Amino acid sequence: MITGILLLHYLTPSPLKYHHAVYRILFYLPLILGSFWFGVKGALYVSIAVFFLYFPYVIMEWQGFSFRDFSRVIEGALYISITCILGFLTERERARHAAALQAERFAAIGKAVAEIAHDMKTPLMAIGGFANQVFRKLNPEDPNRKKLETVIQETARLESMVKEMLDFGRPLTLDRTETDLNDLVEGTELLTSPVAEEAGVDIKTELDPSLPLLLLDKARIEQVITNLITNALGASSKGQTVWIRTRSTGPYVELEISDRGTGIKQEDKDKVFQPFYSTKKSGTGLGLPIVKRVVESHGGEIFLRPNPEAGVTFTVRFPPDLKS
Repeated sequence: MITGILLLHYLTPSPLKYHHAVYRILFYLPLILGSFWFGVKGALYVSIAVFFLYFPYVIMEWQGFSFRDFSRVIEGALYISITCILGFLTERERARHAAALQAERFAAIGKAVAEIAHDMKTPLMAIGGFANQVFRKLNPEDPNRKKLETVIQETARLESMVKEMLDFGRPLTLDRTETDLNDLVEGTELLTSPVAEEAGVDIKTELDPSLPLLLLDKARIEQVITNLITNALGASSKGQTVWIRTRSTGPYVELEISDRGTGIKQEDKDKVFQPFYSTKKSGTGLGLPIVKRVVESHGGEIFLRPNPEAGVTFTVRFPPDLKS
């Protein structure tokens, strides 16, 4: 299309001014199509192509910066401005559409998961309860005691997975109160310290004492911190350290949890927050999606980055409007 319009310009005699005025307007057609099909990149490529291919014609017809030349310059500036606006609006609309589709998909998955988990919950509780009753009545020397202990442990693991599934499928409501994020981190660190001791991993903190109070759902954010710390401990080897940091960065408040584990592959970075994606054999793949959902319900964002030495850092960023 661009080539055809350029041929019309170059092959039409200069005195036919009205023809050339129409041809210049036709350049907006490939610009619009490029924006809609390829976003910002498409708009920029079309704009750059038109500029360099049409520029020789402008030089050929230059009349010492006459009114006609001035009109062309203004029109060129307008063309570039429309390029930027169209590209920005297209990318924003695409992002909104993708977010809406993801929300619909997650809602459908959550509903199905919640129904399945609800049906599994009652029989699992019955199995665990009866198994515990039988276990308590067995003699310590009974050879079946070890087998029953395994049944109880696996049932507890399944109950934990069902709880995650129910949390993912349940509508999210927030009970916000003024919260000291540092106190929440210290309390969660204390709760997860037995897991850290068992794994032989240290937990260390660097907490910013100047943090403002935030309007948070304490139970939900504690769930976020617990999940991220547990993941960091699971990715760490014996003798390594998991760092928890809080800080104010301009208008935002950030929470960072870093490990020195094996890290996450580049191609898997966008998958870790997807439901049911897990690198663990026993995982449901719902921990991080739940974390992301809770953080975003507060208006915040969560992202990860690889550490220079090893492992990854998860950063939770709370927006300024959460400050009380």
